[in-house]
Amino acid sequence: MSPELSRRSFLGGLVAGSALLSGCLGGLPGDSCTSSYSLEATALSDPELVDTVIQDFHEHAETVSRLVATAASEGEATYSTYRHFPLDSGDYVEHDGAYYRVERERIETRERTAREVEIEYDRTESPPTGATVFDFDELPKADREAFLAAYLSKDFESGDGPQGFATGYTYVYPDGADSQLIDAGTVWVRYDGRPFEVTVGETRTVEEETFRYTLEQVGEDRAAFVAFVHEELVVPLDDLPDAERAVFERAIDGEVDECEPLSDDFAALKDRLSEIPGWSGAGYGDRLVAYEGTTYEVTLMNAVV
Repeated sequence: MSPELSRRSFLGGLVAGSALLSGCLGGLPGDSCTSSYSLEATALSDPELVDTVIQDFHEHAETVSRLVATAASEGEATYSTYRHFPLDSGDYVEHDGAYYRVERERIETRERTAREVEIEYDRTESPPTGATVFDFDELPKADREAFLAAYLSKDFESGDGPQGFATGYTYVYPDGADSQLIDAGTVWVRYDGRPFEVTVGETRTVEEETFRYTLEQVGEDRAAFVAFVHEELVVPLDDLPDAERAVFERAIDGEVDECEPLSDDFAALKDRLSEIPGWSGAGYGDRLVAYEGTTYEVTLMNAVV
């Protein structure tokens, strides 16, 4: 089981987008289409192709940069985690102008004891009289890290943030770490000017994994990497029958949608595209193809009510 608990009871607008995360979209009331496919082809220049294949590691960017630099200079790098690993085999990264394919190997596992960290927030509530309130900056380092592991920081990046939420996470406190939150029961933490109700409670066992990362250079510079991507990741699509070609060209002009049962031409093209492997880090249904001298990122999605 993943150490990350489900994000439960989102309030004030957070629920609205949650159904989109699964990749399945519901239809309108009364819509008879219970399963449909959409196809879209987006032309990519070579710079756009590189940006598509090289992932943006977002919150892991600092960790990834450190691991890649170490693996490039020392031949390998190790990383231990009980959460999500920042790099996977098949990822492509850039370092000092050269481009590499990442290989990841698990070399050790061990059990760790984690604490369940729960945070609740309601914009209309304040700490009651007599409640224990901690200022975030005055908490021990381990408590601050535990709070941030569960905190929905991205939801406060614009506007006033959500009306409220409740969230949970599991955090492994370092051995011997100081804490004011463990065994304190439910308290309040004031962070970034807002009060949050926090409980660091029961323990659970999680599995910590240690990985070895190595790099294989696939391009000594950007031009060499572009050549590699064209050769290894982009699949030629110039031998299409006329009927499938017509469907693909419609997808170039704009998204093509069909309900099941699909037309014979769309179904044949769908099956052909489904056989093309994606690259590590690709979104669901994304493929890279070459058609009449142009490279396209193709997105094939199935929506089910």
